[in-house]
Amino acid sequence: MSYETTTRILALAGSLRDGSLNRRLLDAAIELAPEGVEIEIADIAALPHYDDDLDSPGVADFKDRVADADALLFVSPEFNWSIPGVLKNAIDWASRPGGSSPLAGKPAAIMGVSPGPAGTGRMQMHLREVLLSTRTHVLMNSLQVSNGRERFDADGRLADDFVRESVRGLLRELTVAVGSHERHRRAVAA
Repeated sequence: MSYETTTRILALAGSLRDGSLNRRLLDAAIELAPEGVEIEIADIAALPHYDDDLDSPGVADFKDRVADADALLFVSPEFNWSIPGVLKNAIDWASRPGGSSPLAGKPAAIMGVSPGPAGTGRMQMHLREVLLSTRTHVLMNSLQVSNGRERFDADGRLADDFVRESVRGLLRELTVAVGSHERHRRAVAA
């Protein structure tokens, strides 16, 4: 018996600008996703500032989308050597309540692009620390793209073949992690 399954990846973009380099990188990830992988973008701009006293339908919907996703893809620039506030805010919302966070155990990958030579390494290091506290299973490999303006063509399409293959490889690795996570979850439940 054969059946088809779709791996559902929820992408959280740390840049809100439509034409940003990181939005372009996310567009490339959607284009380059392996067969059977669907990437949706979470709208984190509409989330209110984190306040444990708030009860917002938008927050509940966001957390449900995180819970329903098979994996997460973080695509973000580096702001002041760290995580953009909008992304940290979304993580803070998804991490509550601590005992039943939809982030716990969720496979995740990190990508980022910067216009300069340093890439997004400091942001990625900080993001890994934050996600460690939420018990999110972040892949060891990540993608840091430097000199980002040189990697995209005039239409905003990722034109660098090495980076395109790196995006494909990271998404394949995330898909494998989803399968491993599901096998582990079934074994524990049995």
